[in-house]
Amino acid sequence: MSDKKYLDFLAKFGISSAHPGGLPLTKAILNRFPLSKSEKVLDVGCGTGETSVYIAENFGAQVVAVDIHPLMMTHAQNRIIEAGVDVELIQANAEQMPFQDQSFDKIIAESVTVFTKMERSLSEYHRVLKPRGLLLDIEMTAERALTKPEMEEVIQVYGIERVPTNIDWVDALHQAGFTDIISFDGLDLIKELKDLPNASAFEFTDAIDMEAFEAWLSHIQIMEKYRGLLNFRVYMANA
Repeated sequence: MSDKKYLDFLAKFGISSAHPGGLPLTKAILNRFPLSKSEKVLDVGCGTGETSVYIAENFGAQVVAVDIHPLMMTHAQNRIIEAGVDVELIQANAEQMPFQDQSFDKIIAESVTVFTKMERSLSEYHRVLKPRGLLLDIEMTAERALTKPEMEEVIQVYGIERVPTNIDWVDALHQAGFTDIISFDGLDLIKELKDLPNASAFEFTDAIDMEAFEAWLSHIQIMEKYRGLLNFRVYMANA
């Protein structure tokens, strides 16, 4: 499996709420850390645009959404048009974004950074955030350092460079210049919600092929095999 098969699978199936915790976790985070109409928010790796549209509809904040995958851009554009909201959509790489320094009040990244060269992306997040701007990042996190065989197996499925532990993420955030770093279990936030939305939706495309199904199966198998070892956490940090 090549290094982008998993991301291609998500795009081909048009999976919304693909990040750990899905839309319930997004809603829980934004319930805890609400946005205001005066804020400019960057949704990094916006995927199908679900979070961007949710923010625009419920908070009225100025939203800029970026993603690197062309098919995800199509999904997001369709969702934005259907919702009739004002979201600026830009195709861009999280490791080198086309924004001036100190452009945003908040950045939301949902299972994006781990699929990039994380040190570069975190540095970019810090660069484009205003002083004391807030980063909210949901990321795959290993409960302990993976052995070499374990790491190789996970990397093979997801096409990532490594699976950081909580300490690794916090250290990387510090190195990028972030302060006041807090990490917490996203499941604890979900428990605060009384009204959970539906599960992930699909927007099937003509690009669906056997390769996509194989990536899906590999994902399911690896999640089952490493249940309790591969987790996800929410990282909150100030620029």
